[in-house]
Amino acid sequence: MLLPPDDILTTAEAAVELRCSPRQVQRLLKAGLLDGTFRNGRWQTTALAIWRYKGIEADMTRLWLDHWREASADDLS
Repeated sequence: MLLPPDDILTTAEAAVELRCSPRQVQRLLKAGLLDGTFRNGRWQTTALAIWRYKGIEADMTRLWLDHWREASADDLS
């Protein structure tokens, strides 16, 4: 499934995307290797931050924009 770049993910959801443990995601976030925020005692990150960490930001952004354009064109027709 193609996630929107601004989709907010918990550490458990990010772990699925990164194929690692939630604990490892927390370590990446604390070390600043993965962008995220710490709110209400919990870490959160975005799909865009995960794409950036994985080095696929440009490709995934292009795919998301193509997907969005196609969906918009379908809505107009």
